[in-house]
Formats: sequence, C-alpha cells, structure tokens
Amino acid sequence: MLRIFASILCLWTLAACASTESSGQQTASSSSDCFRAEQVNGYDVVDNNHVRISVGANRHYILTTLWNSRDLDWTHAIAIRSSTGRICTGNGLGIQLIGGDPSRTYPVSEIARAPDDEPVQGS
Repeated sequence: MLRIFASILCLWTLAACASTESSGQQTASSSSDCFRAEQVNGYDVVDNNHVRISVGANRHYILTTLWNSRDLDWTHAIAIRSSTGRICTGNGLGIQLIGGDPSRTYPVSEIARAPDDEPVQGS
C-alpha cells in the first residue's frame, strides 16, 4: 500500500512539473511580440514621453522615450531605427525614433503592446 501511494505521489509530482514547464514555454513565446520597422503604418503622440504606433491593421504599440516626444518635428516623416532589424516588446535598447529637419534622434527606453480598445488617431 505504501508503494502504491509513493508511486502515485511521484507521478503526480512529475505531471505538475511537466505542466509548469509547458506553460513557461507558452509565456516565453507569447512575450516575444516583435515586428519590423517597415511594418509601421501610423503614429500618434500620447503624451510627452509616449508615442503610439500602428503595425498592420490591428496591432498597436506604445514607445516610451526619455526625451519629450512633442519636441519631435511631426510635420516631416518620422522613422524607427532598430540595431537588430526587429522591434520587440520590453526594453527599447537599440531602438530610436528619428525625424525632423534637421534630423533628431530620440532613444526609446521601453516598448509595450497597447490595449486593443484604444482608437487609432494616427497620421
């Protein structure tokens, strides 16, 4: 009887570990929400340090800058530059907003997926 109980306990522990690992893998894959700079098709200033960009038809991201984004000359085209070619949610290291005449560079400190229920008011 003790052996059966120990066997059941071991199997239950292994099953719990396996389900934890698979959910951790799902979290890791869903946390790598990335896009390419060429996919950006609209933008809007949210406040002094946040810019909302549109990627495709229904994906929106919030870029956080350490500098006042309202100082960026929005009358000219802006660009997003990435040192890796891909822009992913999380730390904005290597991502820059560029625009104006003369051109100014604004480093991005963070990238986050915007809530889906906000209306797009991009340019």
